[in-house]
Amino acid sequence: MPQQLQNTLSNISLPNSACFGSDRGLPPATISLSLEHQVLPQDTERRSQSRAKFAPRIVKIKSVFTVSSSVSSLAGYNSTPHKNGDIPNAGEGVKSAASLCKDGNYFSELTTKDLEWTISPNASTETQTFYCINDQGYFGHIQLIHSNLGIWGTPISVQMTARFRGNGINKFFSINLTNFNLSADKLSASTNLMSITLSPDGQKFTVQVTNPPDLIVSLTFERTAKGYKIGEGKSFFGDGYVSHKFWPASKVTGMMIVDGKAHDMAGQGTFVHAIQGMRPHLVASKWSFVDFSGKNVETDRNSKLSLVQFTTPEFYGSTTVTQGSIVVDGELVAVAVDNKTEFVHTELDEETGYNPPTDVNYIWEGKTIEGAKPFKAILNVKPKGLCQKVDLLAEIPWPLRKIVATFVAKPIIYQWYDEATAVITIGGDEQKVSGNVYHEATFVM
Repeated sequence: MPQQLQNTLSNISLPNSACFGSDRGLPPATISLSLEHQVLPQDTERRSQSRAKFAPRIVKIKSVFTVSSSVSSLAGYNSTPHKNGDIPNAGEGVKSAASLCKDGNYFSELTTKDLEWTISPNASTETQTFYCINDQGYFGHIQLIHSNLGIWGTPISVQMTARFRGNGINKFFSINLTNFNLSADKLSASTNLMSITLSPDGQKFTVQVTNPPDLIVSLTFERTAKGYKIGEGKSFFGDGYVSHKFWPASKVTGMMIVDGKAHDMAGQGTFVHAIQGMRPHLVASKWSFVDFSGKNVETDRNSKLSLVQFTTPEFYGSTTVTQGSIVVDGELVAVAVDNKTEFVHTELDEETGYNPPTDVNYIWEGKTIEGAKPFKAILNVKPKGLCQKVDLLAEIPWPLRKIVATFVAKPIIYQWYDEATAVITIGGDEQKVSGNVYHEATFVM
């Protein structure tokens, strides 16, 4: 099999912790393709962009590739039309991390142990992602992805994604990596082009990427607020689980060099360690992600808002699982599990057929960690700064794309970076905070 085609088929990359499901599957029939090593240039030398790559079971018989009838081999999509027997514990719903907390005490402070890589031998995707909004309003993110489809004969995938937006530049990188290694304590990771190193005191990450001339990164993320997880940090789907752990606020220093031009990234950061201990197509049909950093110009107080929210597929009850946080002047004031994403206005995107928002409210609500004061935060955004529309089918080699597109949905991630204003009310104190937000919304037909 041509190496570039093999690489494409044996990897899956999931931008910013997002995973997608569909209620449709392939019929029980085996499809054979006689490719004769004819790989189109546009499928082997595509420009760097966000993508999800499929990993069917492949059998090479004199240049004939046989795609199995089970789309469970196609990571990111459901296998067959769903029956309770097909899905682990289907019909039982989801036990969210919040629902397992006692007495409404959702906050659990992270320990160093929580930052360890797990690297499960079973189906799982594990990511560490670093987000930064610098003092000039530029945005950057760096993500390391380790993915195991749990299918015999399918290689482990290790990938880096990165984005820089600012000063007239909007550049995305998606790079396959090799030589993945963990430190003895499982707190640091390295590859041929990228490393993530946790300091001995557990308070600072150093992120380095060396891929000249396109991308060179040297950043430090020093935690300034308590790290947290909700309860024990896991939401359970039968035998599988999803976990999110956060450093909701960090001081960032260092540089990103993009296409030979250096950018000082000193500013505010967020770190998320996510684990999907199951095949990604079983997790969710919708995702939202928010990372906001702003300042009240009257009081000179900095605030950060973070949100991860997903809705499970129907066979897990269409349950919405949400978790977020509010940080004010470096203090983690609250974690929230009663959050909402409200599309105030939408507009048809004729290219995709979806109706993305032109006006959206992200809402956090609950009680503070100290003193149990009621709080509410409303972040209003009018999405204009589109970074990218990610078509997760676009990067499949052409022959497979034509077949898969016949049977499965077309998932799209909208990624924006915008100016926004948040109104944060804690007790009787209301603050209006202006800043920048990176946010995502997914759509699955």
